[in-house]
Amino acid sequence: MKQDVLQKAHLLYELEGGRVARLLEEDPTYAGLLERLAQAEHRLAGSDRAGAEAMAEARRLLLEMTRETSFKMGFLMAHDYPLEEVFKL
Repeated sequence: MKQDVLQKAHLLYELEGGRVARLLEEDPTYAGLLERLAQAEHRLAGSDRAGAEAMAEARRLLLEMTRETSFKMGFLMAHDYPLEEVFKL
C-alpha cells in the first residue's frame, strides 16, 4: 500500500511539475524574488565571487524548497486521488 501511494505521488509530481513551474512564473512575488536574486548574483559576479556564489545558492535553495513542497503536496494528494483519477489529470 505505501509503495502504491508513493508511486502515485511521483506520478502526480511529474505530471503537474510543469504546471507548478508556470504558476510560479506567473506569481509576481515569486517571480520578482527570483529576478532580484538573479540580478544581485549578476552584480556580485564581477566584484564579490563569494557573494555571487551565495546568491546562486540561495536561488537554488529556493527552487529546491519549492520543488520539495510540490512533491509533498503530490504525496498528500495521492492519498486522496484514486489511481484512475491520477491518470486522467
